[in-house]
Amino acid sequence: MQYHGFFWSAVIRALLSLRRDNGLDNEYDTTMLESVTQIENEKMDDDGLASILHSLCPANEYETIGRSLIGYFDFNKMSNLVVYLTASKHIDDALHVLGKHYHYILGNSAALTVKTDGNETCLRFQPSSHPVLTEFRCYFLLALCRHLAGRKFDFTTVTLPPSGEQPVSLLRPVSSGDIRHEGVVVCLVFDNKWCKQASFYYSQSIKKMLAGNLDTSNDLPLKQQVKEAFLKAPSPARIRSEWVATQLGQTESAFRRQLRQESISFSALLKEYIHDQSCHRLLSGEKTEDTAAHLGFSDRRSFERSFKEHAGISAGQLRQLGNRLRFQKGNGNLINVVENLPPLPNSIQTLLNMDCETMTLADVVSLIEKDPIFQAHVMSKASRAVYGSVPKNLEQAIGRNLGLGNIRNLAVIFAAQQLLTSQCRFEKVNLLTDAMLLSLTIFQRLFGFNRLNEDQTEQVKQLLLFGTLSLFLIFHDECLFSDGAVTHWDESASFDVFFNRINDEYGVCLYGATSLMLLRWGFNSAVNQQLWKLCSNDENGNSDSLTGQITLCHTIAFNLLNSQETPEYSQDTLTKVQSEMLEEIVTSWRVSAA
Repeated sequence: MQYHGFFWSAVIRALLSLRRDNGLDNEYDTTMLESVTQIENEKMDDDGLASILHSLCPANEYETIGRSLIGYFDFNKMSNLVVYLTASKHIDDALHVLGKHYHYILGNSAALTVKTDGNETCLRFQPSSHPVLTEFRCYFLLALCRHLAGRKFDFTTVTLPPSGEQPVSLLRPVSSGDIRHEGVVVCLVFDNKWCKQASFYYSQSIKKMLAGNLDTSNDLPLKQQVKEAFLKAPSPARIRSEWVATQLGQTESAFRRQLRQESISFSALLKEYIHDQSCHRLLSGEKTEDTAAHLGFSDRRSFERSFKEHAGISAGQLRQLGNRLRFQKGNGNLINVVENLPPLPNSIQTLLNMDCETMTLADVVSLIEKDPIFQAHVMSKASRAVYGSVPKNLEQAIGRNLGLGNIRNLAVIFAAQQLLTSQCRFEKVNLLTDAMLLSLTIFQRLFGFNRLNEDQTEQVKQLLLFGTLSLFLIFHDECLFSDGAVTHWDESASFDVFFNRINDEYGVCLYGATSLMLLRWGFNSAVNQQLWKLCSNDENGNSDSLTGQITLCHTIAFNLLNSQETPEYSQDTLTKVQSEMLEEIVTSWRVSAA
């Protein structure tokens, strides 16, 4: 299929025509037809395509080109797929088809989802590594929707990845929607009234003629097909494999055989879907019994049991977070912030999926080398004196300084920093992530893992590293008490004082709030359960208990990095030997930071 090539060649032709009519053409334009042929034959990669688009549509001409380009698009030249889309009954009809074939237009890794909630529909997909491709894809989607629903159609909100330059968008001249440059997921939101607006271009004959040419057999992976089938069920908790098989046009035995071949657990996939829906409803403030009824559970008790088994926390605890973590524009925006916490970058997600028993240093180095941002983070942190001598290469940074066993957990912190820095009110973001990393080092030196088994060791490491990730939520620029949180930070004599002030004034326990982020990133229930136990533990800060040691290490790390003075602790808290070890850690860290 050459849908991808024909789509982009039509965009280039439209640009060339517009540039000629507006007197913007130059010598470069005359050579473009050769490139168009390459594009149509699928012989040009995204790098080459982005280079051409930058030349024909530089950012400083977005205003001029964006205002008129929509009138130059020739859908008939954009491939049979686009012609098929333009012949749809309405936008909903087109999106159903686009959901199966999006990769031809939005890219193979776009992972398009269409979600309707209340009065709005949101198209969400992963952007290209080249922002200019994402700009044109969004522009095309606006053009397609206006073709189907009329010229008054518009997006209410457009969310695009942030740009290093002054934020500009090709959509701005033709859309009055709120265009934001934040996050790393593209979100196009519009009013539901447009979804069923009848199109005057609807043609069953054209669709029937082109349907045979659309390759539908392998467009969607099985897992995505199953998830789409789930969306059709009014009561998700009552879904059975036989019903899904029928939706996919298969027998149950054939469907189960296919699941086994692709190592997919139907039960796990269904639970993930059900509780993704339940999280959404509970955070919206819906009552637990109403959520249970909407999802098709027989009673509230069976829902709560299933939810806690999946999430590690109770439905009431999640509702509590929804009630207390107040965000601008109400509870709905907390859901948007949490759901728009993007999936972890591919390199980090792949790393988390590696088998701990079989992964090797060479495998990890090979993976991280492909992600320059992640690699820079690794080399930067590994160069801290507290981890040993400065590494000469990535292999030394991981194998000798940070440790192969720790790299997966450290990756999550790096990702959180990378994804959320632009939305954080707190000025010293590096201080937050450095303290998370330092807390693990302090625990290793002062208390160690010798008394713990392998599973307990991994869990304690995750509690140390991830426990305070929710600082990114309470310092988020759309959190209603973010200014108050920053003020409390500035006025608190120590981290434990700050921790208690946030709990007392806003009813938010930082450890419990972190479970909201880990749920989004698919971490197991045991870690989330332990986070909430840290909230209610009376021994926090007591070095005689494991939970007390964890919270003590967080307090020491944050106090150390937020103050120029070395924190002092009584012998009731640390022994003389431990105090000396802490002094060594402090000295090493300050040497590396100098």
